[in-house]
Amino acid sequence: MGDYVRACWDKAEALRRVAGDEELLQDLCHIFLEQSPALMERLRLAVAEGDPEAVMRAAHSLKGETSCLAAYASLLARQLEEMGRGRDLSQAVQMFELLDFEIADLRVALQIHNGADQ
Repeated sequence: MGDYVRACWDKAEALRRVAGDEELLQDLCHIFLEQSPALMERLRLAVAEGDPEAVMRAAHSLKGETSCLAAYASLLARQLEEMGRGRDLSQAVQMFELLDFEIADLRVALQIHNGADQ
């Protein structure tokens, strides 16, 4: 199970980003688990509507949340943010699908982490 968790996020790097504060990391995980469904829904709607500004904003929010967790999903969110900024959503549906899969994996990994550390 440990390899699976490392594939989605790098806990050691995330811990380094919060200066080794395990409690803060737990809080960030909890916040992500609470907020990510709504953020993903906003992004899904923005992509479906072909709204580059909304894609850029929603992807930026997801990028921030996943970046502090040192998660691979932050790279995908950044690409979607750049698509929105460049007003080229021609690959946004495919990128959203990849991000959606990665976010689902990350949520599972963080739930495992939170369950193991509580």
